[in-house]
Amino acid sequence: MTYQFNRRSFLGLSIATTAAAALSACAPKAQNSTGVSRVLPTDPLIAEVENLRPSTGKTVTKTLKAESISTAMAGEKITTWGYDKKLVAPTLRGMVGDQLNLNLTNELPESTSIHWHGLALRNNADGVPGLTQEAVETATSYSYDFKLAHPGTYWYHSHVEMQRERALYGALIIDDPQEPLQYDKEWVIVLDDWLDGVTGTPDEAMKELAKGMAPMSGMSHGSEDGGMVMGHMLMGATSDFLGGDAGDVAYPLHLFNGTTIEKPEVFMAQPGDRVRLRIVNAAGDTA
Repeated sequence: MTYQFNRRSFLGLSIATTAAAALSACAPKAQNSTGVSRVLPTDPLIAEVENLRPSTGKTVTKTLKAESISTAMAGEKITTWGYDKKLVAPTLRGMVGDQLNLNLTNELPESTSIHWHGLALRNNADGVPGLTQEAVETATSYSYDFKLAHPGTYWYHSHVEMQRERALYGALIIDDPQEPLQYDKEWVIVLDDWLDGVTGTPDEAMKELAKGMAPMSGMSHGSEDGGMVMGHMLMGATSDFLGGDAGDVAYPLHLFNGTTIEKPEVFMAQPGDRVRLRIVNAAGDTA
């Protein structure tokens, strides 16, 4: 499997490697002649732990279809991949203690999955192919079924190769029954950086990044965020927020709930309104 290698994945790999080393030192070995075996999602122990989680007795049911989308982006007709033919998938919402039952149908030309970003879940709901589940093959379905145990603003996205760099993502809101919810309006904002169908594809950008620094002769005289653009690569861009590094990919567009500045989504409020913002950064290389 090919993974996107950028600042985020590098840090994740470093943390995962350290965690894996620590776990391997203290965890039992794989099944052997002494009878030691792994705890599987179907084992009674998992059901016991799940039963200890808070429960409202309610179930939030949703179906999602991963499929090809034809749309317009900054005046250009593009084809990309998304859920339910949207550039931002439907916001999923439930209360702490609700059961989420989501059925995913895959109509993409390759396998896919859904990872629930930030949630501590039973393994077979976590959505990492090759680790916690088998990938959902083309023309098949998979049911994600788990308790919403932790309040907050989360998001869900594909966990297969470069699919998340298209439109396979959406927000997940888990309300806290103990929170007073004293505000007049709530705005859910999903931010993203975008190039698919505009200057190329995520896979093409990944191939360029994997080659490293190329000869300077192909460099554009233009600039983005103070950096020089060469193909899909952004070099020398700076950011006060990131300690000097503003990213490695030259994105032609940055999206606000799937829209560009040419046709923005607008939220309205009155003077004196108290507004709650729920902001998700779904970008691949932009903070």
